[in-house]
Amino acid sequence: MTETSKPAASLSLRLTAGALVWLAVLLALGGAVLSAAFRDAVEREFGHRLDALLHAMIAVTDVSPEGTVRLTKPLGDPRFNQIFSGWYWQISGPDGRLVRSRSLWDATLPLGPASTATGGTRVQGPKKESLLMVERNLEFPDAPTAVRVQVAGSLEDIDVGAHRFDTLLAAALALLGLGMSVAVPIQVRFGLRPLRALAADLDAVRNGVHPRLVGRYPGEVAPLAEAMNNLLDHDERLIERARTHVGNLAHGLKTPLAILQAEMHDRPESAALVDQIKVMTRLITYHLGRASAGAGSGRVQGTRVPVREAVDGITKSLSRIFADRSLVFDIRVSDDAVFRGQREDLEEMLGNLMENACKWAARHIRVTSGTSSGDLVLSVEDDGPGLDPEKAEAASRRGERLDEMAPGWGLGLSIVSDIADDNGGTTAFTRSDLGGLKATLAFPGT
Repeated sequence: MTETSKPAASLSLRLTAGALVWLAVLLALGGAVLSAAFRDAVEREFGHRLDALLHAMIAVTDVSPEGTVRLTKPLGDPRFNQIFSGWYWQISGPDGRLVRSRSLWDATLPLGPASTATGGTRVQGPKKESLLMVERNLEFPDAPTAVRVQVAGSLEDIDVGAHRFDTLLAAALALLGLGMSVAVPIQVRFGLRPLRALAADLDAVRNGVHPRLVGRYPGEVAPLAEAMNNLLDHDERLIERARTHVGNLAHGLKTPLAILQAEMHDRPESAALVDQIKVMTRLITYHLGRASAGAGSGRVQGTRVPVREAVDGITKSLSRIFADRSLVFDIRVSDDAVFRGQREDLEEMLGNLMENACKWAARHIRVTSGTSSGDLVLSVEDDGPGLDPEKAEAASRRGERLDEMAPGWGLGLSIVSDIADDNGGTTAFTRSDLGGLKATLAFPGT
């Protein structure tokens, strides 16, 4: 058995998380830009209104020969007559005297830089409120110095309007973000659909439904599918070559075994050897069929083999072979336990395990069946010396050969692991409560 590496984070999750983070950044930046642009536009419009009031005020401003400044007619906006209303005007005469709107009461507006056009400036009003002020320097023929004209308006309405806009903007962007948060996973799932189709096609190939990947894939996935098809073709050639070698070996062994069987046929003292030659011939024929038909490449779907029947047959054979040992077989296999696969596979796995148990047991052998989360679990136990942990772990690995171990173990356990793996199962070798080895087989979906 091979240890699988821990899978990385889901590709869908990574794509979705990255898109949502980028979306949040863009929405935040977009909201900030829109809010600043709205406030700037409103302030510019407000400045234009103040500038229009300033020009109206300039039109009605007059300076007497004595240097007295006055307005020839009121501006017409009642807010200039309300005390501390936030709307103010102020004129600084040549003689230094100030003419102010009633709304200023006894306060004054600060003077900006002495120029003919100072533009809109943020200043603090008499009630510590934020004002936007425009001002101009006017030259009159009868005035020895310039006359400073100023108009200021409260920015409170702009702040309230901007806050209302920011609230609506935040709600709209939040709604947009929520909609995109729902749309992004759907889009990612839709975009990754070809990969799921590829996985389904690979399962079909693994289950023998198709020999190659046959689906149509987008241009980004098609090279991967083509590479997998090339790999499948390469593996098929390697497997075919291995089957040919196995077939040649099996055919090469059948003839010498047939000669041996014929030579010993009429010798009663060689009956045991004849029986073993028959067993070897049967196994060679079976494995030759597996090599020719590719039966060893996976589970045979739809075949259900009663486990109890196979165990009883193996037990009878082993009882005759080890009759001089007086072994006790404790069979705890339920009648409804079934193995999905070939009977020869089940008998070879159980036969190897039970024969090894007989060789090493002091007296007791126990065979048990059960289920775990829908899986068929079979175990063979004995009261012999067992395996140390290192050798037990090595025996569980597919393809591991234990030829160096004492006779009776060796290839038997590794063959069991190979056949179990071919049938989608697993093997485990641990210490039994009987004192010896406990070999466990688990097969899914039975």
